[in-house]
Amino acid sequence: MKINTRFKLTMFVTAMVLGTASLHVYAMGTADDVNATEYTKSFESLDTDKNGSLSKAEVGKEKHFVKRFAAADKNHDGSLDQQEYTDHRAQAEKKNVKRVAKDSVITSKVKGKLLKEEGLKSLKISVETHQGVVLLSGFVASEEQIKQAESIAADTEGVKSVKNSLVLKKD
Repeated sequence: MKINTRFKLTMFVTAMVLGTASLHVYAMGTADDVNATEYTKSFESLDTDKNGSLSKAEVGKEKHFVKRFAAADKNHDGSLDQQEYTDHRAQAEKKNVKRVAKDSVITSKVKGKLLKEEGLKSLKISVETHQGVVLLSGFVASEEQIKQAESIAADTEGVKSVKNSLVLKKD
């Protein structure tokens, strides 16, 4: 039984390290100097009339701006200059990185709690999180384990709701 617990702990630590490493790689990919060039290219490609600003129609090609044009238009002139466009895109991406980080932490917490639970074959349970909503999937041996896994996930800090897609494994 101790070997199983050590294995679960090793898997948990490995998952945490890989998750943290991938988050750092993602965050480095959103560095300001890298994005400045990306934003400039994107701005120029959207500026179809080449007047140095983006109309609502021009920026409408980016789904993010469809509902947020007014918020991005800081000077309320009905168009976005390159600075307004860049600032809004950078802010949106930072928000997304924070969400991904929070979701990763929640996933790790749930997976860790499941790994600690004796009698629960938690390595057969997949945990995914999006905006605080945890999705459990995989196969378990009993109805009790389905309820147990859902309860563990629901009692984890940061979890807004749980979608339990666990299935009973047929013998």
